[in-house]
Amino acid sequence: MNKTLFLSVLTSLLLQGCVSSKRFSNTTLVETTPLKHQKYTGQCWSFASTSLLEAESMRLGYEIPELSSFYFVYLNYLDNAEDYVKNKGTSRLNRGDLTFSVLEVFEKYGAVPESVYSGNLANVTSKKQMMNRWKEEDEMNALIKQKLDSLIKINASVGKSLEIVENILIDYIGEVPKSFIFQGKTETPKTFAKKFLPLAPENYIELTSYNHHPFYKKVMLEIPANWRFKKYLNLPIDSFMNTIDNALNSGYSLAWDGDIGGGDRDGFTDSGYVRVKGEYEDEKLISQEQRQSAYKRGTTRDEHNMHLVGYTYDRKGEKFYILKNTWGKNRGIDGSYYLSENYFRLRTISVTVHKDAFPPKVKSKIEH
Repeated sequence: MNKTLFLSVLTSLLLQGCVSSKRFSNTTLVETTPLKHQKYTGQCWSFASTSLLEAESMRLGYEIPELSSFYFVYLNYLDNAEDYVKNKGTSRLNRGDLTFSVLEVFEKYGAVPESVYSGNLANVTSKKQMMNRWKEEDEMNALIKQKLDSLIKINASVGKSLEIVENILIDYIGEVPKSFIFQGKTETPKTFAKKFLPLAPENYIELTSYNHHPFYKKVMLEIPANWRFKKYLNLPIDSFMNTIDNALNSGYSLAWDGDIGGGDRDGFTDSGYVRVKGEYEDEKLISQEQRQSAYKRGTTRDEHNMHLVGYTYDRKGEKFYILKNTWGKNRGIDGSYYLSENYFRLRTISVTVHKDAFPPKVKSKIEH
């Protein structure tokens, strides 16, 4: 991003209240779309990842409309159900998921605008409606599992099982469109994606940093949501952090997966200003060993997904990473959360980033 464009984008976001100039300075911020609101649904992974896709399209110079997060949710339910049936109910079936599932659905099926398919969220505005939606989603998830378990017992075909799951999805969140009118033209999810999202999913890499696996290699990270058995590139913590900073400095944003409780469960507060509390609270800089210990003991867990869009410094010079959340503007700092460098080092499970965002020194060490 050139300097003039960067300044104009930064000024625009400052005016929107995304970064408080009274509390922070020396901010690096990637251009992105307005905040999303998942409205008490359990689909943060799709909302955060959809925001990443929008930002990546903008980085390439495309005027991208807001994308439907529930389009990816709907189709991922079908992928997950198919895997569950084929594994006779022994694999994971849950609404939580990860960025690479959005990328896989995007590659297979395309994308649609939010204006075309909202997953029946468009008219959900009040807290009561959001609470009802949460209950409905719980019902939907339980019903899908109940039906699939029954179908597995009678050895129903995969096709029949998916037909029943799709009927449940249609009842609760509406049917996804096979074609639609957008800007006066008939589009399919595939043609729409080709025009507005010319992205190659294979160019995006999941990064993690844990020393029970070899570094600079792709490894299988042991988290429940990884039912697709995707591999992560494992980097030492300093290379991990350098790659993230290099990406943000180069105009790339990242999808973030991590813990929002942290240790004593008090680290992640609704003020949006997040520091390590409890374990390692007084550490100057979180080490690889401390990060590893928290993961092994389960005080760092795979809990939430957000869109990592920048970093900044407070008045004391402490560094904070800016994460665009999906809980609405009334949560955090105008909807965003500011994670201290130590919290980020300790509680981040992984990030997803474009392969071109790697610094040369890290890239040269990666084993292909």
